[in-house]
Amino acid sequence: MGKQINITRREFQVSCRNHYSMYKNTDAAACPRTRRLLLFYSVECGLKSLIMKEIGKNTYEELKKYSEENQKHIHGHDLKAMTREMGIEHKYPLKRIRLAKEGQDVASDRYNELWRYGAPVMDEDEEKRAEKTLLGIAEWIEQRL
Repeated sequence: MGKQINITRREFQVSCRNHYSMYKNTDAAACPRTRRLLLFYSVECGLKSLIMKEIGKNTYEELKKYSEENQKHIHGHDLKAMTREMGIEHKYPLKRIRLAKEGQDVASDRYNELWRYGAPVMDEDEEKRAEKTLLGIAEWIEQRL
């Protein structure tokens, strides 16, 4: 795998807004998982931008270094770690989603895989609750960007 593109805080912010706008303007019935994927990436980009602002970093490389040095896990897709870093993990709890395949589930750091690949879930309401939680986080982010 190649090196991560060294995105700036401002670029994360723009991506957050673009993904969220597309999420809001896409028909939910036509493609719910694609919409959720956009929401996931909107939240990830927004949280990264806010975390970078909070810790005084301006690039992805700086965020990654900070994350690794402090064992924070906030430079990947771990939304739970990012909400913990921002102090909102209790207000917006991210739950596992059970897959239809027996004994398998997906944590929030892998929602993007679930929605990208379309694995069948045990209970569609779990997906809807995850989306509702991500939507709450997205609205929280929007007020702070």
